[in-house]
Amino acid sequence: MEKSQKVEELKKVFQKRNFYVTKDAGKIFLYALLLPLAFGLLFGYISIAIVKGTGVKIEESTNVIYAMCEKFVWFSIIYMLLSEVVFFCMYFAYNKFNRIEQKSCNLSFKKANVWTCLLCAFTGIVACLGFVLLIEGVFGNMFNALKLLPKPGESFAPPNDTVGYYFLNLFLLGVMPAICEELVFRGMIFQGLKERFKPFTSVLLTALLFALMHQNIIQFIYPLILGFVLTVVMDKTNNLIYPMIIHFFNNVTTITLDFLIKSEKIFLGMAWWMYLLAFVIAFVTCAILFVIYKFYLVKKPKNVVEQQGDAPLSSNINVGKMPLTLVLGMVIAVIMIVINAL
Repeated sequence: MEKSQKVEELKKVFQKRNFYVTKDAGKIFLYALLLPLAFGLLFGYISIAIVKGTGVKIEESTNVIYAMCEKFVWFSIIYMLLSEVVFFCMYFAYNKFNRIEQKSCNLSFKKANVWTCLLCAFTGIVACLGFVLLIEGVFGNMFNALKLLPKPGESFAPPNDTVGYYFLNLFLLGVMPAICEELVFRGMIFQGLKERFKPFTSVLLTALLFALMHQNIIQFIYPLILGFVLTVVMDKTNNLIYPMIIHFFNNVTTITLDFLIKSEKIFLGMAWWMYLLAFVIAFVTCAILFVIYKFYLVKKPKNVVEQQGDAPLSSNINVGKMPLTLVLGMVIAVIMIVINAL
């Protein structure tokens, strides 16, 4: 009897689990903050040293990373790709070392519904158009008054004023984040938080972590809203395909608007009536999102993960009992936001 019990214990040690726990979510968020930063700085300083070795001068008085991105498109491309590649590799590496099945993130092409996919594409576009005017106009002026807006040229992304650069940005800022960031946040972190927190608390916390990940006060408000929409859809459908589609079309809409503005095809000047229009569009957007959530998205059983075998039942605990890694990650993110704002 004892021998059979030992065999069963060994099986549990070596078998893969098909779920994430809250400790996983804390570790993953901390890695998602520190690893891209570490690899970005390493690549940046190595590239700067090489460029200086060839005789090219970089002004030390400016942010050298911004200066490198402005001067060399190849540097900007690689620098923008680094974070997403790190996220992608982190997803597979973490699952490999912790013996977690890849299906734990609930990414399923077979179960995806065509009409729901089209609805998610519409949601991504509407969410962007509904809030971009409001945030850029109202909060943009506030950030401008506080002198928090970046100066011209202070951007890590490549230019977006030609058709070629437009498609390049679609890949860098549209395709890659939609896949890699969703794998990490809705696929891993959200799944882990659900092990310990109530569904709504998990949704809010995931949206907050997603916003904090951007480490920039200017890029905090809209990612918080978008992160909430993405996580609600993930909670409602239990299929990572749908948040990926929303994320992609949201980014495509943002990139397209930016391209049209920079190529002087359209002009978005914020007159008084534009603020009123922004509030109206944002209100209509919220109404549309509510109708989609209430009547069109299919609600999956809450215990779908538990039915797969090994996951414990979700327990409602106090938010103050979050894992230390999660708290540490949030503190680091806030510190980085303050530093970037100075």
